Amino acid sequence: MNAYYQRYLTLKSEHTGKFARDFAGMIGISEAELCHARIGADAKPFTTDFPALLKELHKVGETMNIVRNEYAVHEHVGQYDNVKLGNHGGLVLNPRALDQRLFVGKWVSAFYIKEMTRRGEKESIQIFDGYGDAVLKIYKTDNTNRQEWDALIEKFTVEAQDEFTVSQLEHVSENAFFDAKKIEEEWRAMTDVHQFFTLLNRHNVTRQQAFSSVSDNLACQVDNSALSQILEMALNDGNEIMVFIGSRGCVQIFTGVIEKLTPKDNWLNIFNSKFTMHLMEDQIAETWVTRKPTKEGYVTSLELFAKDGTQIAQLYGQRTEGNLEQETWRNQINAISMKEKVA
Repeated sequence: MNAYYQRYLTLKSEHTGKFARDFAGMIGISEAELCHARIGADAKPFTTDFPALLKELHKVGETMNIVRNEYAVHEHVGQYDNVKLGNHGGLVLNPRALDQRLFVGKWVSAFYIKEMTRRGEKESIQIFDGYGDAVLKIYKTDNTNRQEWDALIEKFTVEAQDEFTVSQLEHVSENAFFDAKKIEEEWRAMTDVHQFFTLLNRHNVTRQQAFSSVSDNLACQVDNSALSQILEMALNDGNEIMVFIGSRGCVQIFTGVIEKLTPKDNWLNIFNSKFTMHLMEDQIAETWVTRKPTKEGYVTSLELFAKDGTQIAQLYGQRTEGNLEQETWRNQINAISMKEKVA
């Protein structure tokens, strides 16, 4: 038994409310390195032929899919139908169901985990980036096709590597030299929200730098209580919203109405039948309302950032491409941005 795994067992017995991610941090290694240390006990090395895996996941039917960053967790029950793959990424395109944006080029390692938890035995496929952070976890549910799941696990289990290493995440300095006027001009000339990513790359700026450089009617910083207020309004008004939460390798999207909103301590929690969100409200350092032009008019979003620059989450009103923005959402955002604007 290796030292990391022994330490993991000790910590697990001492801290019943913690998760593998927490234990890895206590040990001083990445979660992927901890999974590698568990091989031979409750983990197996899994394929890195991710396109092949994604093409076959639909066979197992329902799964619970978890995407998270340091400050928010997005859990969605659904099926891997309508998977579309390109050279460096792909989509799981099922609006109002399992909806993901996949940056497969950043996926580096994977493990099959079969473990005993407080809620019984759990089986999952866990995928990690080059820094050892989880980008996506796919759990078997009671409704998963057991036979197909077992066949998938057997097919994609691989031989263990003797050596397993991860890269160290390096801090990237912000670009201090950019043309704010040009950014605003190009922002106003956009005809699709997806063009914003190209704009950021072209000027080598972060989202927050772009927001700070344009007029308030394009990006306006508001009070960090805006998220809790907008969720309360969406709950009360019953309008459909979209909640985007991502890791470095995957963004998962919920579309629908909020069924239950439960703040607890510093966490904002949404509990729907097939969607759960947990978000650390006290870690929100900046909140921005942004308006991006499309052929059908402006699309409005609420974007949340942590102190380290991580985008915690992004919210929109539900909108079908080609249609105008939802009026209820726009009114909710206008109420927030006018009331809570940061001077």
